[in-house]
Amino acid sequence: MDVFTQAITPSATITGYSLSASEELSTGLRPAVLIFPGGGYQFCSDREAEPVALAYAAEGFNAFVARYAVGQDAPWEQSFNDGQECMQWVRRHARKYGSDPHQIAAVGFSAGGHLAASIATTRGDRPDALVLGYPVTRAEFGPLMGKEILDVVDSVDESTPPTFVFTTQSDGLVPASNTTDLVSALMAHNVPVEAHMYLLGAHGLSLAKAHTANGQAGSTDQAVAQWFQASVTFLRRIFSPFPLEGAAMTWKSYTDTRRVGIDMRVDRLLAVPQARAILQKLAPELLAFVEAHPASAHMSARILFEQAPDLFPEDTIRQVENELTACNR
Repeated sequence: MDVFTQAITPSATITGYSLSASEELSTGLRPAVLIFPGGGYQFCSDREAEPVALAYAAEGFNAFVARYAVGQDAPWEQSFNDGQECMQWVRRHARKYGSDPHQIAAVGFSAGGHLAASIATTRGDRPDALVLGYPVTRAEFGPLMGKEILDVVDSVDESTPPTFVFTTQSDGLVPASNTTDLVSALMAHNVPVEAHMYLLGAHGLSLAKAHTANGQAGSTDQAVAQWFQASVTFLRRIFSPFPLEGAAMTWKSYTDTRRVGIDMRVDRLLAVPQARAILQKLAPELLAFVEAHPASAHMSARILFEQAPDLFPEDTIRQVENELTACNR
Protein backbone atom coordinates (compact mmCIF):
# COMPACT_ATOMS: atom_id res chain seq x y z
CA MET A 1 0.00 0.00 0.00
CA ASP A 2 1.24 3.47 -0.91
CA VAL A 3 0.52 5.91 1.94
CA PHE A 4 1.20 9.60 1.36
CA THR A 5 0.09 13.07 2.37
CA GLN A 6 -0.37 15.79 -0.23
CA ALA A 7 -1.01 19.50 0.33
CA ILE A 8 -4.01 20.60 -1.75
CA THR A 9 -4.54 24.20 -0.59
CA PRO A 10 -2.86 26.25 2.17
CA SER A 11 -5.49 24.83 4.57
CA ALA A 12 -6.23 21.39 3.13
CA THR A 13 -4.34 18.13 2.80
CA ILE A 14 -5.14 14.68 1.52
CA THR A 15 -3.74 11.49 3.00
CA GLY A 16 -3.96 8.68 0.47
CA TYR A 17 -4.09 4.94 0.99
CA SER A 18 -3.54 3.50 -2.46
CA LEU A 19 -3.48 -0.28 -2.84
CA SER A 20 -0.35 -1.60 -4.49
CA ALA A 21 -0.50 -3.18 -7.94
CA SER A 22 -0.14 -6.95 -7.97
CA GLU A 23 -0.55 -9.70 -10.52
CA GLU A 24 -2.70 -11.51 -7.95
CA LEU A 25 -4.90 -8.45 -7.55
CA SER A 26 -5.31 -7.53 -11.21
CA THR A 27 -8.73 -5.94 -10.91
CA GLY A 28 -7.95 -2.98 -13.17
CA LEU A 29 -8.82 0.48 -11.92
CA ARG A 30 -10.32 0.52 -8.45
CA PRO A 31 -13.18 2.58 -7.06
CA ALA A 32 -12.13 5.24 -4.58
CA VAL A 33 -13.55 6.99 -1.53
CA LEU A 34 -12.74 10.52 -0.43
CA ILE A 35 -13.43 10.77 3.30
CA PHE A 36 -14.39 13.98 5.11
CA PRO A 37 -14.12 13.48 8.89
CA GLY A 38 -16.53 15.33 11.13
CA GLY A 39 -15.80 17.63 14.05
CA GLY A 40 -18.33 20.44 13.90
CA TYR A 41 -16.11 22.42 11.49
CA GLN A 42 -13.85 22.97 14.53
CA PHE A 43 -11.49 20.01 14.00
CA CYS A 44 -11.21 16.87 11.85
CA SER A 45 -11.89 13.74 13.87
CA ASP A 46 -9.16 11.11 13.73
CA ARG A 47 -11.77 8.49 14.65
CA GLU A 48 -13.55 9.15 11.35
CA ALA A 49 -10.39 9.34 9.25
CA GLU A 50 -7.74 6.62 8.99
CA PRO A 51 -9.79 3.77 10.53
CA VAL A 52 -12.52 4.37 7.97
CA ALA A 53 -10.01 4.65 5.13
CA LEU A 54 -8.36 1.37 6.09
CA ALA A 55 -11.73 -0.35 6.34
CA TYR A 56 -12.57 0.67 2.77
CA ALA A 57 -9.07 -0.26 1.61
CA ALA A 58 -9.63 -3.76 3.00
CA GLU A 59 -12.68 -3.96 0.71
CA GLY A 60 -10.63 -3.08 -2.39
CA PHE A 61 -11.18 0.69 -2.52
CA ASN A 62 -8.45 3.27 -2.78
CA ALA A 63 -9.07 5.66 0.10
CA PHE A 64 -8.25 9.32 0.58
CA VAL A 65 -8.79 11.37 3.75
CA ALA A 66 -9.37 15.09 3.34
CA ARG A 67 -8.43 17.48 6.13
CA TYR A 68 -9.95 20.86 5.43
CA ALA A 69 -10.14 24.33 6.96
CA VAL A 70 -11.65 24.24 10.46
CA GLY A 71 -11.87 26.50 13.49
CA GLN A 72 -13.63 29.72 14.38
CA ASP A 73 -11.42 31.78 12.09
CA ALA A 74 -12.18 29.70 9.00
CA PRO A 75 -15.40 30.74 7.24
CA TRP A 76 -17.50 27.89 5.89
CA GLU A 77 -16.76 28.99 2.33
CA GLN A 78 -13.09 28.17 2.92
CA SER A 79 -13.96 24.68 4.12
CA PHE A 80 -16.21 24.24 1.10
CA ASN A 81 -13.50 25.42 -1.29
CA ASP A 82 -11.05 22.99 0.32
CA GLY A 83 -13.52 20.17 -0.14
CA GLN A 84 -14.07 20.98 -3.80
CA GLU A 85 -10.32 21.21 -4.42
CA CYS A 86 -9.79 17.84 -2.75
CA MET A 87 -12.50 16.29 -4.90
CA GLN A 88 -10.94 17.69 -8.06
CA TRP A 89 -7.48 16.49 -7.03
CA VAL A 90 -8.63 12.91 -6.45
CA ARG A 91 -10.42 12.91 -9.80
CA ARG A 92 -7.49 14.46 -11.65
CA HIS A 93 -4.93 12.04 -10.18
CA ALA A 94 -7.16 8.98 -10.16
CA ARG A 95 -5.32 6.91 -12.75
CA LYS A 96 -1.94 7.71 -11.21
CA TYR A 97 -3.04 5.88 -8.07
CA GLY A 98 -4.95 3.12 -9.85
CA SER A 99 -8.40 4.61 -9.27
CA ASP A 100 -11.28 4.80 -11.70
CA PRO A 101 -11.93 8.52 -12.29
CA HIS A 102 -15.62 7.75 -12.78
CA GLN A 103 -16.04 5.75 -9.56
CA ILE A 104 -15.28 8.16 -6.75
CA ALA A 105 -17.53 8.37 -3.71
CA ALA A 106 -17.50 11.14 -1.11
CA VAL A 107 -17.85 9.80 2.43
CA GLY A 108 -18.62 12.21 5.26
CA PHE A 109 -19.59 12.19 8.91
CA SER A 110 -21.50 14.85 10.85
CA ALA A 111 -20.09 18.22 9.69
CA GLY A 112 -17.90 16.28 7.27
CA GLY A 113 -21.12 14.77 5.97
CA HIS A 114 -22.44 18.27 5.45
CA LEU A 115 -19.31 19.17 3.50
CA ALA A 116 -19.48 16.01 1.36
CA ALA A 117 -23.18 16.57 0.68
CA SER A 118 -22.59 20.26 -0.14
CA ILE A 119 -20.06 19.25 -2.81
CA ALA A 120 -22.53 16.67 -4.14
CA THR A 121 -25.44 19.10 -4.43
CA THR A 122 -23.77 22.16 -5.96
CA ARG A 123 -22.16 22.97 -9.27
CA GLY A 124 -18.65 21.74 -9.77
CA ASP A 125 -16.96 18.37 -9.66
CA ARG A 126 -19.57 16.27 -7.90
CA PRO A 127 -18.71 12.81 -6.59
CA ASP A 128 -20.18 9.77 -8.34
CA ALA A 129 -21.77 8.49 -5.12
CA LEU A 130 -22.29 9.76 -1.60
CA VAL A 131 -22.03 8.00 1.77
CA LEU A 132 -23.13 10.00 4.82
CA GLY A 133 -23.04 9.20 8.50
CA TYR A 134 -25.29 11.18 10.89
CA PRO A 135 -24.87 14.26 8.66
CA VAL A 136 -25.71 17.89 9.29
CA THR A 137 -27.97 18.92 6.41
CA ARG A 138 -29.96 21.96 7.56
CA ALA A 139 -28.64 25.52 7.53
CA GLU A 140 -30.31 26.19 10.89
CA PHE A 141 -27.66 23.99 12.51
CA GLY A 142 -24.86 26.26 11.29
CA PRO A 143 -24.97 28.89 14.07
CA LEU A 144 -24.48 26.12 16.65
CA MET A 145 -21.11 25.48 14.95
CA GLY A 146 -20.38 29.19 14.58
CA LYS A 147 -20.81 29.00 10.81
CA GLU A 148 -23.17 30.14 8.09
CA ILE A 149 -23.62 26.98 6.05
CA LEU A 150 -25.44 25.75 2.98
CA ASP A 151 -28.85 24.13 3.44
CA VAL A 152 -28.13 20.80 1.76
CA VAL A 153 -31.77 19.70 1.75
CA ASP A 154 -32.79 22.76 -0.26
CA SER A 155 -29.84 22.25 -2.61
CA VAL A 156 -30.69 18.69 -3.69
CA ASP A 157 -31.40 18.39 -7.41
CA GLU A 158 -31.68 15.68 -10.05
CA SER A 159 -27.90 15.68 -10.51
CA THR A 160 -27.23 14.72 -6.89
CA PRO A 161 -25.40 11.36 -6.99
CA PRO A 162 -26.81 8.12 -5.55
CA THR A 163 -26.70 8.42 -1.78
CA PHE A 164 -26.30 6.08 1.19
CA VAL A 165 -27.07 7.63 4.58
CA PHE A 166 -27.34 6.37 8.14
CA THR A 167 -28.12 7.87 11.53
CA THR A 168 -29.61 6.92 14.87
CA GLN A 169 -32.93 7.96 16.31
CA SER A 170 -31.24 8.56 19.66
CA ASP A 171 -28.58 10.95 18.30
CA GLY A 172 -28.53 13.70 20.91
CA LEU A 173 -26.45 16.17 18.93
CA VAL A 174 -27.59 16.23 15.29
CA PRO A 175 -31.32 15.49 15.10
CA ALA A 176 -32.26 12.51 12.97
CA SER A 177 -34.58 14.86 11.08
CA ASN A 178 -31.45 16.13 9.30
CA THR A 179 -31.31 12.69 7.69
CA THR A 180 -35.02 12.17 7.12
CA ASP A 181 -35.37 15.62 5.53
CA LEU A 182 -32.51 14.79 3.20
CA VAL A 183 -34.02 11.45 2.25
CA SER A 184 -37.34 13.12 1.45
CA ALA A 185 -35.58 15.65 -0.79
CA LEU A 186 -33.61 12.96 -2.58
CA MET A 187 -36.75 10.94 -3.24
CA ALA A 188 -38.60 14.03 -4.43
CA HIS A 189 -35.86 14.57 -7.03
CA ASN A 190 -35.76 10.90 -8.01
CA VAL A 191 -32.22 10.41 -6.68
CA PRO A 192 -31.40 6.79 -5.79
CA VAL A 193 -31.08 6.58 -2.01
CA GLU A 194 -30.55 3.94 0.65
CA ALA A 195 -31.20 5.02 4.24
CA HIS A 196 -30.68 3.31 7.60
CA MET A 197 -32.24 4.64 10.79
CA TYR A 198 -30.86 2.73 13.77
CA LEU A 199 -32.72 2.88 17.06
CA LEU A 200 -29.83 3.36 19.49
CA GLY A 201 -26.47 5.05 19.26
CA ALA A 202 -24.83 8.30 20.25
CA HIS A 203 -23.55 10.89 17.81
CA GLY A 204 -20.12 10.37 16.28
CA LEU A 205 -20.03 6.59 16.24
CA SER A 206 -17.66 6.30 13.29
CA LEU A 207 -17.41 2.54 12.63
CA ALA A 208 -19.23 1.94 15.95
CA LYS A 209 -16.53 -0.55 16.96
CA ALA A 210 -14.18 -0.68 19.93
CA HIS A 211 -11.10 0.44 18.00
CA THR A 212 -12.82 3.71 16.99
CA ALA A 213 -14.52 4.32 20.34
CA ASN A 214 -11.66 6.10 22.18
CA GLY A 215 -12.32 3.84 25.16
CA GLN A 216 -15.99 4.85 25.43
CA ALA A 217 -18.57 2.05 25.44
CA GLY A 218 -21.17 4.56 24.27
CA SER A 219 -19.30 4.92 20.99
CA THR A 220 -19.91 1.29 20.06
CA ASP A 221 -23.07 -0.40 18.88
CA GLN A 222 -23.36 -3.80 17.26
CA ALA A 223 -26.35 -2.84 15.12
CA VAL A 224 -24.96 0.48 13.90
CA ALA A 225 -21.63 -1.18 13.05
CA GLN A 226 -23.45 -2.90 10.20
CA TRP A 227 -23.63 0.39 8.32
CA PHE A 228 -20.13 -0.03 6.92
CA GLN A 229 -20.67 -3.34 5.13
CA ALA A 230 -24.06 -2.07 3.93
CA SER A 231 -22.31 0.96 2.39
CA VAL A 232 -19.80 -1.30 0.64
CA THR A 233 -22.66 -3.33 -0.83
CA PHE A 234 -24.33 -0.09 -1.94
CA LEU A 235 -21.17 1.24 -3.62
CA ARG A 236 -20.54 -2.04 -5.41
CA ARG A 237 -24.05 -1.90 -6.80
CA ILE A 238 -23.50 1.64 -8.02
CA PHE A 239 -20.00 1.13 -9.37
CA SER A 240 -20.02 -2.59 -10.32
CA PRO A 241 -16.25 -2.97 -9.73
CA PHE A 242 -14.12 -6.09 -9.73
CA PRO A 243 -15.52 -8.08 -12.68
CA LEU A 244 -15.32 -11.80 -12.02
CA GLU A 245 -15.05 -14.77 -14.34
CA GLY A 246 -16.73 -18.09 -13.80
CA ALA A 247 -19.20 -18.84 -11.02
CA ALA A 248 -18.95 -18.97 -7.24
CA MET A 249 -19.13 -22.37 -5.57
CA THR A 250 -22.62 -23.53 -4.71
CA TRP A 251 -23.95 -26.64 -3.03
CA LYS A 252 -24.64 -28.08 -6.48
CA SER A 253 -21.11 -27.37 -7.73
CA TYR A 254 -19.75 -29.00 -4.57
CA THR A 255 -21.90 -32.11 -4.97
CA ASP A 256 -20.77 -32.28 -8.61
CA THR A 257 -17.27 -32.97 -7.32
CA ARG A 258 -18.63 -36.13 -5.72
CA ARG A 259 -20.09 -37.43 -8.97
CA VAL A 260 -18.04 -39.02 -11.73
CA GLY A 261 -16.84 -36.15 -13.95
CA ILE A 262 -13.83 -33.93 -14.53
CA ASP A 263 -14.56 -32.03 -11.30
CA MET A 264 -14.03 -35.20 -9.24
CA ARG A 265 -10.65 -35.76 -7.59
CA VAL A 266 -8.44 -37.96 -9.76
CA ASP A 267 -7.82 -40.54 -7.01
CA ARG A 268 -11.57 -41.03 -6.73
CA LEU A 269 -11.93 -41.28 -10.50
CA LEU A 270 -9.28 -43.98 -10.60
CA ALA A 271 -11.26 -45.97 -8.03
CA VAL A 272 -14.10 -46.24 -10.60
CA PRO A 273 -13.06 -48.86 -13.20
CA GLN A 274 -15.09 -47.31 -16.01
CA ALA A 275 -13.68 -43.83 -15.30
CA ARG A 276 -10.12 -45.20 -15.12
CA ALA A 277 -10.58 -46.81 -18.54
CA ILE A 278 -11.79 -43.52 -20.03
CA LEU A 279 -8.75 -41.63 -18.71
CA GLN A 280 -6.39 -44.35 -19.93
CA LYS A 281 -7.95 -44.10 -23.38
CA LEU A 282 -8.32 -40.32 -23.75
CA ALA A 283 -5.81 -38.78 -21.33
CA PRO A 284 -2.93 -41.16 -20.63
CA GLU A 285 -0.64 -38.16 -20.09
CA LEU A 286 -2.74 -37.15 -17.11
CA LEU A 287 -2.34 -40.59 -15.53
CA ALA A 288 1.39 -40.49 -16.14
CA PHE A 289 1.62 -37.09 -14.45
CA VAL A 290 -0.34 -38.30 -11.43
CA GLU A 291 1.85 -41.37 -11.13
CA ALA A 292 4.95 -39.16 -11.17
CA HIS A 293 3.42 -36.62 -8.74
CA PRO A 294 1.20 -38.52 -6.25
CA ALA A 295 0.13 -35.33 -4.43
CA SER A 296 -1.69 -34.20 -7.59
CA ALA A 297 -4.12 -37.12 -7.24
CA HIS A 298 -6.05 -34.98 -4.73
CA MET A 299 -6.76 -32.40 -7.44
CA SER A 300 -9.65 -32.59 -9.86
CA ALA A 301 -9.14 -33.67 -13.43
CA ARG A 302 -10.31 -30.22 -14.56
CA ILE A 303 -7.58 -28.47 -12.57
CA LEU A 304 -4.91 -30.75 -13.98
CA PHE A 305 -6.21 -30.25 -17.51
CA GLU A 306 -6.01 -26.47 -17.03
CA GLN A 307 -2.37 -26.72 -15.94
CA ALA A 308 -1.36 -28.23 -19.29
CA PRO A 309 -3.47 -26.69 -22.07
CA ASP A 310 -0.95 -27.76 -24.72
CA LEU A 311 -1.42 -31.42 -23.82
CA PHE A 312 -5.17 -31.27 -23.46
CA PRO A 313 -6.98 -29.30 -26.18
CA GLU A 314 -10.57 -28.27 -25.58
CA ASP A 315 -12.04 -31.00 -27.77
CA THR A 316 -10.19 -33.67 -25.76
CA ILE A 317 -11.36 -32.20 -22.46
CA ARG A 318 -14.91 -32.03 -23.77
CA GLN A 319 -14.81 -35.68 -24.83
CA VAL A 320 -13.43 -36.76 -21.44
CA GLU A 321 -16.11 -34.71 -19.69
CA ASN A 322 -18.91 -36.21 -21.76
CA GLU A 323 -17.77 -39.79 -21.32
CA LEU A 324 -17.13 -39.43 -17.58
CA THR A 325 -20.53 -37.82 -17.08
CA ALA A 326 -22.16 -40.72 -18.90
CA CYS A 327 -20.86 -43.02 -16.16
CA ASN A 328 -23.51 -41.62 -13.81
CA ARG A 329 -26.44 -42.87 -15.92
